[in-house]
Amino acid sequence: MLNIVQEENRRLKAELSALRRVIMQVEPVVMLDGRFEEMMTSPIAVIGVARQIIAQIPQAQTSQN
Repeated sequence: MLNIVQEENRRLKAELSALRRVIMQVEPVVMLDGRFEEMMTSPIAVIGVARQIIAQIPQAQTSQN
């Protein structure tokens, strides 16, 4: 059971790391406004930053789909 938990923890860390890389590519300003440091000190903060970026997507794009 411990191995399953450890493997899931590794997988989630890898997913958060990949998401952090995408965020830095899509919105490089995170390197300057403090969000990068927040993501590094608290990996779960990556999800919050991603939510902020998604919320900024203009409604016109989403209504066309």
